[in-house]
Amino acid sequence: MNSLVIQKTDSTPEISFLANGHLKIFGRSLPEDVHKFYDPIIDWVKNLKRDIVKVDFKLEYLNTSSTKKVLNLLIALEENKEISEVNVNWHFEFDDLEMEELGGIYKDELERVKFNFVESVDIF
Repeated sequence: MNSLVIQKTDSTPEISFLANGHLKIFGRSLPEDVHKFYDPIIDWVKNLKRDIVKVDFKLEYLNTSSTKKVLNLLIALEENKEISEVNVNWHFEFDDLEMEELGGIYKDELERVKFNFVESVDIF
């Protein structure tokens, strides 16, 4: 399976999904068409065949529709039977309680996905 790389814009995050199972999502997420942006990413994850997957989220901002798509992405990882272990590093700035809470909500919604919360002084 090929890697999936999407350059960030002012309204979309950088996507770096490598076939080795290391996935990164960095930046801001408020795409004009959330389905057009996220559906190919979710499809890629559904077809990923790796034993262990590591995901790094460093998100500065997500709009409401993006929060739903990120949850769908995490659910796709959890439901992919080819993946035995999913480890998420959820990065957030020390004073960004909303982003920290959002990671906690995702963690509570998922059973197999393991979350590691990474608090930083300045990630952007």
